[in-house]
Amino acid sequence: MKAVVLGGGLTGRCAVRDLIESQKVTEVVVGDIDKQRLENFVTDLKTNKVKAETVDVRNHEATARILKDADVVLNAVQYYFNMDVMKAALLARTQYLDLGGLFHTTMKQLELDTEFRKADITAVVGMGGVPGMSNVMARWAVDHLDSVDTIRVRDGWRDFTPNAPRFVVTWSIQTFADEFTLPAIMFENGEYKEIPPLTLPESLILPSPIGEVEVFTTLHSELATFPSSFKDKGVRNVNWKEGSVKGWQQDYELLVALGLTSQDKIQIDDTKISPRQFLLKLLASKNLLGHPEGIIPDDWECSRVNVLGKKNGKSVELQLDVLYSAKKEWKMSCAQYGVGIPSSIVAQMLGNNHIEKKGVLPPENCVNPTDFFNELAKRNIVVSIRGPSELIS
Repeated sequence: MKAVVLGGGLTGRCAVRDLIESQKVTEVVVGDIDKQRLENFVTDLKTNKVKAETVDVRNHEATARILKDADVVLNAVQYYFNMDVMKAALLARTQYLDLGGLFHTTMKQLELDTEFRKADITAVVGMGGVPGMSNVMARWAVDHLDSVDTIRVRDGWRDFTPNAPRFVVTWSIQTFADEFTLPAIMFENGEYKEIPPLTLPESLILPSPIGEVEVFTTLHSELATFPSSFKDKGVRNVNWKEGSVKGWQQDYELLVALGLTSQDKIQIDDTKISPRQFLLKLLASKNLLGHPEGIIPDDWECSRVNVLGKKNGKSVELQLDVLYSAKKEWKMSCAQYGVGIPSSIVAQMLGNNHIEKKGVLPPENCVNPTDFFNELAKRNIVVSIRGPSELIS
């Protein structure tokens, strides 16, 4: 199997490492617009399985040329360019997977369903950690109930890294900035509604070593697909919240308040630059996009899905947790591992033709939960389930 991974950033790197450890994967091509970053990463891997290609995914024809003889493309570029990569995948007739579209982009991607079905290929949208693992966990729970009223998705993390900087970014700062500034979406009583980001705080106890966290509403991709995917079970409420230790969001709120997440360009002497561009360059110059060299990450994350519904006329709640930690030997945070590993697993399912459905599909509509959970467990990511014994035995 030949895989192409587009994006040599934090999460894309983890997916590449997992892919090259698979005996069924014979070649991995890593494409990125940053030639130097790309070459440094590929050199560090010390394997002849991996090749590097410099590419701008906005050039659909050039991207399609890289994809044309691949079995699958794993899109790990910033979600702003998901539509570009999908169009290249259509040109090349290559199976496609990405890490999420932060609701609005996901909605646009779903509109390409007919084109992908005509091309007889599959696009799995939102197959990382959250979204991704959360979607497949929801599918498992929904399939075990006769009807569903509410699905709650929660995500919390805690960093124990010794000597870690106070502020470090372990996944896309662009996506994080959007989550903190764009209105959040909830599905309530059968209808979508917008609410301000970082509102409706909730205290949550997650498995050890994470413990108590404080979570808030943000914009997320599960909301784009759960209401339609589970419509036949009657779902009326879907919501998402994320967080960490109490007060974790204050640094990010300060960035927002100062305007440093704005994409509107401002004039500085003879140059125009957006505050967010400046912030990205600043963080990169301080080596804060990922844990700095010499520091081994030691952080943990838990994604939780609660599904409330009925079975045989009785009210039932099923809770699924997936707990994952940093991959210390790869020097990768829990966020990188928890996104890169699930995307690699499902990319391999696609590339090996284990997913038969065609079109543009969210994970809950095409990934077999049992097969997926088994592959996660092989990588020390375990899904635990709580609920009535007769449903989970």
